[in-house]
Amino acid sequence: MQKKHNVFLDNNLLIEHAISRFYTKRSRENVLVILDAIRHRIHEDGHLIFPVWKDEEHENRFAFRSIQTKDGKAWNAAFTSKAEFEKGDPSDNVSFPIDRALRLCLETDADGFVINPWGQSFMLSRELIEMILKEDGEEYHIPDDPITPELLEDGSFLKRAISICNRNRTQINLIKLSGILRDSWVWIPCNAVMSDADQEMWDKAVKAAQDGEGLDSLIGQEFTNKDMIRMIPDILQNGDQFFFPVFTSAEEMGEYGEHFSKIEKHFLEAVNLAVNNEKNVSGIVINAFTEPFVIPREIFDIIAGMKSSIEGESENE
Repeated sequence: MQKKHNVFLDNNLLIEHAISRFYTKRSRENVLVILDAIRHRIHEDGHLIFPVWKDEEHENRFAFRSIQTKDGKAWNAAFTSKAEFEKGDPSDNVSFPIDRALRLCLETDADGFVINPWGQSFMLSRELIEMILKEDGEEYHIPDDPITPELLEDGSFLKRAISICNRNRTQINLIKLSGILRDSWVWIPCNAVMSDADQEMWDKAVKAAQDGEGLDSLIGQEFTNKDMIRMIPDILQNGDQFFFPVFTSAEEMGEYGEHFSKIEKHFLEAVNLAVNNEKNVSGIVINAFTEPFVIPREIFDIIAGMKSSIEGESENE
């Protein structure tokens, strides 16, 4: 049976060629070429193959396998291709995003990674890893944190995921963002519209204040509306297209939000409001005035059809 092609390893030849150049001339300049090649692959959503110890009780948990050198240092092993990996003894392995592996390495006691230890190898020390991450300073993959109500509570994780997607719009990131949106709550700017009777009552109160003690006399007074107040979502226009705005938090609206009432709704409720809006919106725009991200109308049904990642929620809906 033909082996499945791993597209995330494509273009890792860039790293291999940089290492070969280093073997031709071992210089600081050529070390920097290797670091640039690794950084380039990070931006392309590149993976390496990592031999691992898998947790038998938890399928998605693992620890990197290490190699100990004569000086007593322990280096995690990494491979640019299946061919390089298969030069050594068989073991469990994972294809894993490069930048996340580098960050995980710094959280352990490992001295770094040895790339392609059975071929033209390169010792990517902790110092060099820190240089890569410091130079770049950004996340390129949405974390695999378990989706819980607590994680989504204040909208900061959703905002972080949107920022990562804007920076690195890969298929995996978009799928993860869709799953996060499926379970998120968002804030919607609305115009509060009173009934004609309530508006007439309010206008009379304002006129009486103007004719009497002044508008300041209204401060502290309570008015009870007789009819329901309608909350009509605001719509943004860009050229000939209309967009339904939502925000990861009420604060994210900034000065724009000062002109509206703010209501919090589940994202799927926001989808329904957008679909049924008379403006025939082209999509939902998230955080329109800070770091906007558009969810096209065409994928509303895809998000709505996804299963909840929060345990028990699907059964309760």
